[in-house]
Amino acid sequence: MLVITRKNGQKIMINDNIEITVVEAKNGSCKIAIKADKDVKIYREEIYLQIKLANLMGKTAQVSAVDSVSELIKQGGGLNDNKIEQVQASDEVVVDDNKKSKTIRIYKKND
Repeated sequence: MLVITRKNGQKIMINDNIEITVVEAKNGSCKIAIKADKDVKIYREEIYLQIKLANLMGKTAQVSAVDSVSELIKQGGGLNDNKIEQVQASDEVVVDDNKKSKTIRIYKKND
């Protein structure tokens, strides 16, 4: 991981097509602006994790398992405090709800 110190208004360049500008940094919070080509997908981490989970569920889940995870998201307001992983050997997706000490396992349906 690269760690760079920047002041308000300073920029970071990634390749030739992504420009990150520090708009404001104060009180332990940083506001940034990202300028990139329209084909570059940019997500907040919690949204990215929800997309990743939805994609994993689409490949491996039964309807009842999808309903269970949907209910978990509704109750918890998101998955940002949860651990999401796909266990390759068993074609299994595991969601650990840290707030409620609950684990949901989604298994690939054998056809």
